[in-house]
Amino acid sequence: MKLSFVKLPIFVVTGLLAVSAAASAQNTSVIAGGPHDLSNGSALRNTNATIDGQTCIFCHTPHGGSNTIALWNRRGPTGAAYQLYTSSTSDVTTTSAQLANSGSGACLSCHDGTIAVDVLTNVNGVPFGSAVSFTRQGTSKAVYATAAGGAGNVMSGGLPFLGIDLRNDHPVAIAYETARAATPLEFVAQVISGAKITVGATNPVPIFGTSTANATVECASCHNAHNNSLGNFLRRSNTGSSLCLSCHIK
Repeated sequence: MKLSFVKLPIFVVTGLLAVSAAASAQNTSVIAGGPHDLSNGSALRNTNATIDGQTCIFCHTPHGGSNTIALWNRRGPTGAAYQLYTSSTSDVTTTSAQLANSGSGACLSCHDGTIAVDVLTNVNGVPFGSAVSFTRQGTSKAVYATAAGGAGNVMSGGLPFLGIDLRNDHPVAIAYETARAATPLEFVAQVISGAKITVGATNPVPIFGTSTANATVECASCHNAHNNSLGNFLRRSNTGSSLCLSCHIK
């Protein structure tokens, strides 16, 4: 049997390789090179010499970080203007203040668009200020959404700003057991493994608290900020609503 091959122009092959490489860079199991890499050479194109290509510093700092979230390098949002998810069938609620002070508030310190992504607590032990200013320090979310002159997104694929209207987003900072106890046939029971509380059998998702009574559903229940191998930083594939079915019985 004779095999035949289609000869493609070299620029087509090069283009295909570039697209493949770009897709691979986005779906990575590490921070470096992925959407959460805001360092020198990343899509944000930060050129501050003080940062020196660091990837972790946009979220974490080894000294002087927040005590509530591991070595956190950002201030939390106020949450004052949040519009929260409501439903006539919901058995659990939260408040804007609880959300702002939760683990999900850390995510929203970038993703609600009220605090510029380069506003940090300190850089290399130096309190953040004009001496260590960034190329785009403190600019509005609109500047990050498009490059200078509007020529495409600054962030790879565009920085997803949820905004302060969270009525169309899954509720977070809510006590899982409150909902499950109200309608036990609709929710999977929690499992305690050491200090961890999870929901689901295969690749269970975490909920966060010191006991099953107070553990809450957070952004990090569905998303792993350090691993984007599945895209959208999902903890597990949602094929066939698999991720949703970790908690919900339908």
